[in-house]
Amino acid sequence: EDGKEEDRLEPVLDILQHSNNPNVSHKCSEDGSIEVTARTTIKSGEELFNQYRGEEDVNMPYHKFFTRFGFVPGVTEPVANLISERSTIFFPQRAEV
Repeated sequence: EDGKEEDRLEPVLDILQHSNNPNVSHKCSEDGSIEVTARTTIKSGEELFNQYRGEEDVNMPYHKFFTRFGFVPGVTEPVANLISERSTIFFPQRAEV
């Protein structure tokens, strides 16, 4: 409503690749449409990159990030290994009492 970015998926925007240094930005216009603007000079044929969440963003736990976006930012270990090893990324550890 005020032009700020919102947490939602939009057709086309949700298929853009993630980058921590995106070349496009977007905001919701007053009429509800999404306005996409270039953050840098983009050449014809160059891929567009969006930023789902900053890799340093601590507000979203990794397991939620993974279920929403299909990857864990900054983690290069294959997801299958992380799950089979019961990584704390997907399996929170209980605190000792």
